[in-house]
Amino acid sequence: MQLTVSKWGNSLAVRIPAEVARALALEEGAVVDCTTTPSGTLELIPASKKTRTEWLQRHFVDVNAHLVEEAMTTPASQLLRTEERY
Repeated sequence: MQLTVSKWGNSLAVRIPAEVARALALEEGAVVDCTTTPSGTLELIPASKKTRTEWLQRHFVDVNAHLVEEAMTTPASQLLRTEERY
């Protein structure tokens, strides 16, 4: 996967693709340790690496909290039965 280095203020930045961020349980505000290796590569390591399971559990809690606020609608199967269209 190739990424493009962009200018961000006086610094340079690389965007982390969403699928990579999900796989590493990274989110906005996450802290990563940045080091250069003896072979001349850049290495980013999540400072407080969470497991994917922990991230998913918190994500499901957030989604469920959002869904509680949403209005429930009548299921299509119930509408079809009441209108005798099945």
